[in-house]
Amino acid sequence: MIHVAIISHGHEDLLISSQLGGLQNAPQPVRVWVKDNKPSAKLKAYCQQHGVTYTDKCPGLGFGENNNYLFDHVKQEQGFQSGDAFVVMNPDITIAAETISTLIAQMRQDHVLLASINLFRDPEHENPDLNIRRFPDICSAFRMLLSRSLTQTYDKRQITSACEVDWASGALLAFDAEHYARLGGFDTHYFMYFEDVDLCYRSKKLFNSGVRYYPQFKATHLAARQSRNLFSPHASWFIQSFLTFLTRRYFVYSRHAARAAIR
Repeated sequence: MIHVAIISHGHEDLLISSQLGGLQNAPQPVRVWVKDNKPSAKLKAYCQQHGVTYTDKCPGLGFGENNNYLFDHVKQEQGFQSGDAFVVMNPDITIAAETISTLIAQMRQDHVLLASINLFRDPEHENPDLNIRRFPDICSAFRMLLSRSLTQTYDKRQITSACEVDWASGALLAFDAEHYARLGGFDTHYFMYFEDVDLCYRSKKLFNSGVRYYPQFKATHLAARQSRNLFSPHASWFIQSFLTFLTRRYFVYSRHAARAAIR
């Protein structure tokens, strides 16, 4: 089974107009689970009408904690079997159910535990989304003066076949469900931003399982990119999360990795 987790933060109109990101009538083995962080009777009725599991319990959680909640919800309501997949997907993603099914089949064939795909900012798939990047480090703040970005992107135009990348955006991440459980899901020290960086780093550093990027699988991501407004709370969360990641990378995870190497 492939379980797709979507978190709504007042995205009911977007999800309804996009038919749940293209997954409204997804055939088995794809099943969609929606957690509504700003409870909407309209979205609830829509999900019930189309056989989508909906919950509006525990509103107000951050990105990672919301997805962890849905993972636990799936576990309690249906349970995970060996080989099941858990896909984290933003409400502003549009993708075909067949793409998700084929992605998971390819992951299983390649024995991949964590993967992402080729996202674009337009439905025509002409304007690439910068959803795969290199891990930030202590020099990132200085590089930002030149590139206006804390993290370095890969040139997706140069990647024509599946390969490992440092990290991929949490806008769409596909996990082997057992691996998500081993990771403990997203780290809730992050309210928003960099929890995807942190999770990919832990997967690589602590479990030797990097992110496999599959350029042949495509989807649309109509991202708002609110963190770029320096006067918004998103910008503050972004900077705080960046500093949290650096602290944990150099003072927490490096020690865990060293102890594991000794054992």
